Amino acid sequence: MKEKKKSDLAVLLDYAGNYKGLTFLGLALSAIAMILGMLPYICIWLVIRDLVAVAPDWTQASGIAHYGWMAFLFAVVGIAVYFAALMCTHLAAFRTASNIRKKGMEHLMKTPLGFFDSNASGLLRNRLDGATADTETLLAHNLAEIGRASCRE
Repeated sequence: MKEKKKSDLAVLLDYAGNYKGLTFLGLALSAIAMILGMLPYICIWLVIRDLVAVAPDWTQASGIAHYGWMAFLFAVVGIAVYFAALMCTHLAAFRTASNIRKKGMEHLMKTPLGFFDSNASGLLRNRLDGATADTETLLAHNLAEIGRASCRE
C-alpha cells in the first residue's frame, strides 16, 4: 500500500519543530488584524450615517465622537495585533530557515569528497543560503499576507 506523501507545506513546517504553532498563531492573528482593520471604516460609515440623518443641524448628532474614538481604537489595536502576528511568523520562520540550513549542511558533510570535485563548495553554500532565505521570506511575510487575503475573500 502506498504511503500518502506529505504536502510541501507540511514538510516545510516539520523543520520548524516546536515553533510550528507560532506559524499558525501568526496566521490567526493576521486574520484577526484584517477584521480589526475593517472596523474603523464601519465606524466612519456610522458617523456619516448619523450626520446625514440630522443634516443640516449637525449639533443633534450625538454619537459621532464615540464612533470616532472607536475607529481610532480599532485601528490601533489592529496594528498591534498585526505586529504580534508578524513577530510570531518571523520567529517561526527564522527557526525554520536555521534548521533547514543545519540539515542541508549535515547532508553536504555526508557526501563523498568526489562530489566537491565537480561542485564548488561556495556555490553549494550560496544555493543553500538562498533557498533558506526564500523560505524565511515565504513563512515570515508571504504566509501572513496569504492569511489576510483569505479573510478578504
